[in-house]
Amino acid sequence: MKRILFIVSILLISCILCAQEVVQEDTTSSQYAEAHLIASFVKSFDHGLQLTLEEEVRTAPAHRSHTTIGLAYTPIKYLSLSAAYVLKLYGDKGWKDVNKFLRHRVNIDAIGQVSLGQWKLSLRERLMLDARADEIDLLETNRVDYTLRSRVQASYSIPNQPLSIVGKMEVFNTLNAKYFGQYVSELRPELGVQWKVDKHNTLNLAYRYNYVYSRNIDVLDSGDIALEHEYKHKHIILLTYKFGW
Repeated sequence: MKRILFIVSILLISCILCAQEVVQEDTTSSQYAEAHLIASFVKSFDHGLQLTLEEEVRTAPAHRSHTTIGLAYTPIKYLSLSAAYVLKLYGDKGWKDVNKFLRHRVNIDAIGQVSLGQWKLSLRERLMLDARADEIDLLETNRVDYTLRSRVQASYSIPNQPLSIVGKMEVFNTLNAKYFGQYVSELRPELGVQWKVDKHNTLNLAYRYNYVYSRNIDVLDSGDIALEHEYKHKHIILLTYKFGW
């Protein structure tokens, strides 16, 4: 009887393994540098409201621009809530079909912040929705990607100087990956200097190392899945000008 049960178990396990999709795996890696130029306008209103307009241009090889309009609300000094819409244009996709070079993004943020003498600490949680309208295979790619971005930031104001040292660390987690479970898609350590030129103008210069991991899925005619692990290592210089009151 035990022998029969053993044989039946082996047959069941074999059937389960045969029913699983066969995965072909490959790995690619790249490393490059780019610059991000950012101009931001911020207008504060009564009752803790703040309007932000921002334009960001990314140089080669990204060839991309982000145009952002956002509204923030600070009910208490320790907490800020905001929402923003981002229009993304991809210059390397060609300009003949608007659906290929245009993307839409929505950010929903909650930021906790506290000041300790010369130090200011903050933790931001961002739900990011990235939508596309071009022709895609829905078996391989999401029409809308959901990502949770967690960022911790610390800044130190140099006494009697208009300068601050700013350090950040941001982690991206996928929320609706197609296959093989969710994963960490980006790590962004950043270090920079902020110069408060006057009451209304601020300049930021920073270096960011951007580690990016993505899964490229190809569903074959046979139903099998070809999986490519793609790793990118970006070295980014950011120059930001902020004007507001």
